[in-house]
Amino acid sequence: MKYEELFANRQRLLLTQAPTTKAIFIAMVAVGVVGFLFGVLSPGSGKRAWASLLLNAMFFYSLALGGVAFGNMQDVVGALWGRPIKRIHESFGCFLPWMSLVLAAFILAVRFDLADAGKVYSWVADPHILDHFHGKDVWLQVDFMLVRDLLCLAVTYGLVRWHLGMTHTRDQLFMEGKQEQAQKYGEEVRQKLRHWSAPVMVVYSLCFSVICFDLTMSLAPTWFSTLWAGWSFAIMMHILMASTLLFLFFFKNRDMGQYIKRQQFHDIGKLLFGFTVFFAYLTYAHVLTYWYGNVPEETSYFHLRLEQPWKTMIMFSPLWWFFVPFISLIWKSSKWTTWVAIPVSVVVLCAQWFNYVLVVIPEVVPGTEWNGPWVELPIFVGCLGGFLWSLSSIWGKVPLLSVADPLLLQYYDEAH
Repeated sequence: MKYEELFANRQRLLLTQAPTTKAIFIAMVAVGVVGFLFGVLSPGSGKRAWASLLLNAMFFYSLALGGVAFGNMQDVVGALWGRPIKRIHESFGCFLPWMSLVLAAFILAVRFDLADAGKVYSWVADPHILDHFHGKDVWLQVDFMLVRDLLCLAVTYGLVRWHLGMTHTRDQLFMEGKQEQAQKYGEEVRQKLRHWSAPVMVVYSLCFSVICFDLTMSLAPTWFSTLWAGWSFAIMMHILMASTLLFLFFFKNRDMGQYIKRQQFHDIGKLLFGFTVFFAYLTYAHVLTYWYGNVPEETSYFHLRLEQPWKTMIMFSPLWWFFVPFISLIWKSSKWTTWVAIPVSVVVLCAQWFNYVLVVIPEVVPGTEWNGPWVELPIFVGCLGGFLWSLSSIWGKVPLLSVADPLLLQYYDEAH
């Protein structure tokens, strides 16, 4: 692919959505807002509505942060294979500011116990639970949690904005016809990202670990898991690869599709397969550690989830997030075969969403009182609508291909 050819066809790399499509996305957001308000205002369902908001916010926050972090991983080593699709998953980060605001609002609601939000965490409602848990009684202080989590959200948002700001500016210069300026700035961006992406990922990992410990693991305040941050990271990358693969198929028969080769489908499919195994390993390790370490006091977390209706979900869950993708993606051609890869990706996303349900909801709602995801699903629809709206907005302004990335042309030169 020649530089002049890319420049001549640059306008075809913008994706302009019809007003009707954007209206659908906005309507989905409205469904989520109405579902949340209905849950908050329903008698006895306030804390469940906040818990449902938490699980969906964490799901999409992980997806948004994972998209940018995956770009950082490639920038550190100067990877070429992912250059044609790097803009796709990095754009997921455009939804991170919105999810950061949602999580910040949730944390503030917990602090001031708005509409029973403080009752989501048993240690907030009754601090004496932690009287005999040295260390946790210091760490799990609601004001301390407020400060550190808001700081982590702010730092992560600042770094994501810095990253996307540089890559978007670089390509917008190219789209405006400033070729020489775009090339010069593109090289500067490449050097900065290669130098700074490693320490940035360290900050991401620390901030994400703190957020996961505070917002999801502390729902069971007397339970310990040293694997929690890694397990949450595995979910992040699992849903990221499934989502990226779905968008690759979405663009396959569009103008952007001519720049995406079978190699990208194959590599993302392999990563989806790999993180399927990695997630299964960490999930099994949770149980194995307590068994061979003979730590019976840590089994209460699992006993709670072996009550109905959670027991049924637990029993079928590995089928969807492990056996289906593991068996389906073994064959090489399955990674780029539409009727295999698309259903598998959808199954993985649904399975991981239900995993978040199993993490959050049993700690808040007794199994005997849970009557289906009538609160959780509308909020998911709302978050999904916001996610798609943010993508459609940015893809109408910034090209779907990182046109001013020096490594993009190097990839195509080496490919030919």
